[in-house]
Amino acid sequence: MTDSATPVATWALRAHAVFDWIWWIALMNLLWWVFAVAGLIVVGVVPASVAAAGLIRRRLRGEVFPVLRTFAAEWRRELWRSNAAVGVGAVVTALLAVNVVGRLGAGAIAEPLGILSVAALVAAFAITAVAVPMYAHYDLPLRAYLFTAGRWAARNVLHVVLLLLGAVAVAGVGSILPGVVPFFAVGAWLTLSTVLCIAFFTANDRALAEREAAASTAP
Repeated sequence: MTDSATPVATWALRAHAVFDWIWWIALMNLLWWVFAVAGLIVVGVVPASVAAAGLIRRRLRGEVFPVLRTFAAEWRRELWRSNAAVGVGAVVTALLAVNVVGRLGAGAIAEPLGILSVAALVAAFAITAVAVPMYAHYDLPLRAYLFTAGRWAARNVLHVVLLLLGAVAVAGVGSILPGVVPFFAVGAWLTLSTVLCIAFFTANDRALAEREAAASTAP
């Protein structure tokens, strides 16, 4: 009886975990939109993204907290600081995206300037995508986040490729099921990018600590 019930209980727990994360993604998506609009998009997007990344990081660490109140508090606290730290990256990414869409519409994307614009957009997007969870994970001077994210991306190309593939996957699902975009797309991307980046940072820190320990004990 116990042996036959165990697989059922295991699958039930896994299903519960999956639906719990789906609910979490939808909630992050809703809160992101509400607070991005509260900041009139221009100054609301970055603190909303940083607040979401901070809450996702806390969830990964097993913390329990009131989601709405914590999100609102994080958004208010980081409204100006996060824009000062990551805002330039977000603005540059948005401007490059507009440029690429314009060139695509004009059929000029295959021209040298079009290819350069796409490359610049990918680089700006990757650096900003790394900088947002980096802001939630590390305490650095405000001016250092984008520069540090750029250096980290240059030294961890495979990790960045995986992050970009995640963005492509989210965009691909959205193109196949456009009805889910308003309810899940932003939340899915923020959750995926934060989970990946926190895992990257943790592994990086552990490897660095091991190297320093080995160097300190070397004769």
